[in-house]
Amino acid sequence: MSLSIPERVRFRYRLEGLETNWHEAGARRTAFYTDPRPGSYRFHVIACNNDGVWNEAGAVTGITIQAAFFQTDWFIGLCTCAVGGLLWLLYLSRLKRATARLQNRFEERLSERQRIARELHDTLLQGFQGLILHFQAVLDEIPDHEAAHKTMRRALNQADQVLIEGRERVQSLRLETGDGTELSEQLSSCGEELAHRRPVEFKVTLAGAPLPLHPVVGDELFRIGREALSNAFRHSQASKVEVELTYDRASFCMRVRDNGSGIDEEILESGRKGHWGLSGMRERTQGIGGELKIWSKPGGGTEIDLHVPAKAAYVRRPTRSPWSRVKQTGTGRS
Repeated sequence: MSLSIPERVRFRYRLEGLETNWHEAGARRTAFYTDPRPGSYRFHVIACNNDGVWNEAGAVTGITIQAAFFQTDWFIGLCTCAVGGLLWLLYLSRLKRATARLQNRFEERLSERQRIARELHDTLLQGFQGLILHFQAVLDEIPDHEAAHKTMRRALNQADQVLIEGRERVQSLRLETGDGTELSEQLSSCGEELAHRRPVEFKVTLAGAPLPLHPVVGDELFRIGREALSNAFRHSQASKVEVELTYDRASFCMRVRDNGSGIDEEILESGRKGHWGLSGMRERTQGIGGELKIWSKPGGGTEIDLHVPAKAAYVRRPTRSPWSRVKQTGTGRS
């Protein structure tokens, strides 16, 4: 204090714990701080008298600022959990909408295939069958020794073969994969047929409890697997080819491996000129909402890894027991 000339007293202050530099307050006897964080601080003040002599010891007082409820750790934790939960709900909502769109597209494709199959069966094949019967009646009126009889007989035999192929095409349009066992048996049969007369060890492994696949997805998976097996048997010069089908709560997985000569990097990226096998596999995978990865190097074999999310792959939400089952089919050497 200076009782003679109090207006010449000068002050400096700082809040220990918040700052290290001194504030020049001049003759002002009030210190201002804007929203310091909750905690404990020490407020230091020094002053000089009217002669300009500073008191270096100064005065110190302790200050404690209590945290508001929105500044507490539990409130921040709750807000973090709430934001995380909201983001998770948004993700689930978006995933549900995407899955619904994918399922609707699958149903539309399946309905269109069934409609085409019905149209082919009820119109084209039935009409073709009627024509065959009509020509058969004409054939019966032609004597056996006539050359026209042999020509007509040969034409009718070819027509019967065309009719059989047409019915097979209609059946393939109506193909519905019922469960994972059927898919494994289809791939096993396909691989054993390709392994005929080839010294190749082939097996199909089924891991997990088989779950019903969506008909469209199951059909596309079979076609992708068949193309992968065809490439492995015909081009890789492998001595061992394996197929692994895995079912779990998150996704369906199909792996096709061989120990062959591998695929050249240029072919792996753009495909072989005039061949559309790899590009077709990628397009089919994209169409069912899956992810396809191919690892290969010259002389190091090839592995094709296909994942399809569970909500797109399965007819219903998968439920899996804690005890997983591993089944192996189609083993042996042909």
